[in-house]
Amino acid sequence: MNDKINTMISNLQRFRINNKDVILEDDIVAVEEPLLVSIEHNNVITNFSLLMRTPGHDKALVYGLLVSEGIISRNSDVDQLVTESVDSKNGANQILVTLAQSVTFEPQSNSRQLPSYSACGLCGKNSLQALELKSKFPLKKVHSKLDSKFINNVVKQLSSQPLFASSGGAHVAGLIHEQGGVLLPDFAVYFEDVGRHNALDKLIGHELITNKLMQSGIVVLSGRVSFEMVQKSVMAGFSVILALGAPTSLAIQAAKQFQVSLIGFAKKDGFNLYTADKTLINYA
Repeated sequence: MNDKINTMISNLQRFRINNKDVILEDDIVAVEEPLLVSIEHNNVITNFSLLMRTPGHDKALVYGLLVSEGIISRNSDVDQLVTESVDSKNGANQILVTLAQSVTFEPQSNSRQLPSYSACGLCGKNSLQALELKSKFPLKKVHSKLDSKFINNVVKQLSSQPLFASSGGAHVAGLIHEQGGVLLPDFAVYFEDVGRHNALDKLIGHELITNKLMQSGIVVLSGRVSFEMVQKSVMAGFSVILALGAPTSLAIQAAKQFQVSLIGFAKKDGFNLYTADKTLINYA
């Protein structure tokens, strides 16, 4: 395994128990570590959020989180990002983000007061204002049609990502770019994390850093689709979500409200279309 994946996994031993035997075996598990994100704005430092994440792509994670929270919308909104390691075996676990003076940041309304655990990105938000969608990016329409061959390709790519394949304990978020009305699954970008919302934030941050969030495409997810996953996609301007898992009722409601095409239970033999213009699908 390469150095990048080595920071995302931990090797240990555990017992395998079946009807006949108890066997001590080597195993690989996904790493979960805290990352404290602090924000400096107008010479005031605020502890913004404590994330429980898998180490790797931390800069993209933080940028994506700040986009999802409506704090930044361009690279120039961040003057500086400084990382620090405190009692960590896997690199930095503290990040200080210095925002540009032109950015509006109100610590009392923007900061998360509790840790954001890997299963719940909205944990710690201090009011129902967390449910407001204030995207600075218009939705980027996808003009390609989806068919069963495309869906099968996506399913294979999601299940073959290295952290998931080696540990079985990771979520995957990816973006299949569209260029000239053609989807390019062979050039998709994928990010992994123990938290599904962290994986999506890493993807959003990467797209902001590399493409200014101007690239259209389909967001693909390995797990279920909660409201927050739709919220993050809308905040980043993505109009199509394709997931292997199930959507929640609030996710479907949000997708309808913001005209996001939402596909769930994507499998080799079919998928469910919850919200979309049916012309998105090629039935041939």
